[in-house]
Amino acid sequence: MTRLRNPRRRWPQPIVWFLLGLGLVHPYQPPRRAMAQASKPVVHVFLQLDAKSSIVEKTLQQHLPELGIVVFGRFRDFEEGLTNGRPDAVLSITPVLQQRGKASCLQGQRGGKSTEPYLLASVNQSLEGSLAGKTIGVVDLLGHDGTQTFLNNLLKTKDIKIKRVAKIEDLLPLLEFSAADGIVLPSSMLGRLLERTRLVIKTKELLGGPVGLPAVAVLNPAVRDVVVRSFQSLDVPTKRLLGVDTWSVP
Repeated sequence: MTRLRNPRRRWPQPIVWFLLGLGLVHPYQPPRRAMAQASKPVVHVFLQLDAKSSIVEKTLQQHLPELGIVVFGRFRDFEEGLTNGRPDAVLSITPVLQQRGKASCLQGQRGGKSTEPYLLASVNQSLEGSLAGKTIGVVDLLGHDGTQTFLNNLLKTKDIKIKRVAKIEDLLPLLEFSAADGIVLPSSMLGRLLERTRLVIKTKELLGGPVGLPAVAVLNPAVRDVVVRSFQSLDVPTKRLLGVDTWSVP
């Protein structure tokens, strides 16, 4: 029997019903993930977190039942998702939202502050003086040009080479294998970095900081209320997972 390769081919209606009855073709069904979120406002999440994207996504889906959540671990996937997925809202750090001209409707806070310092970490001794010619590693948050500008502003210099990595856990190997003179990371990530290496890590706070904590921007005004209400109702452990302890309305 010849196998039908494309069940969505436009067969004449009587033939379609005949083939359906024989079980040779099946009605087209969208992926489960898309079906589950089809009737909900969709929120795209892109953050530097010390947790796998799949775990963050599952946790948020459980605690934000009125929203469809898609978590991205890499900038290029996040950027493609914005273009093709057309989300109703975005959760990311302030520079990512600002790059796209999006104002936040909820600003994350930690310890009463809406920003955190960023650090320059290096092995054995802190990088003092001129950074000209140095190679600095950083997570790709804004694409090639955007990340370069972001790092230039943090370091207050343009005479550096940057080595972009996809995720926060990819930064440490740059120091371990001497692929970079230093790395830039949020201060909240320093503890986990030190736990994972025997290297002597020295840091200094960057003058171009601090940097805004995670914030929510609504792209579809029609769903603003449900998005704000949902995030404000998050429990303490889930907010901590996102790197905040409370939300404020700007």
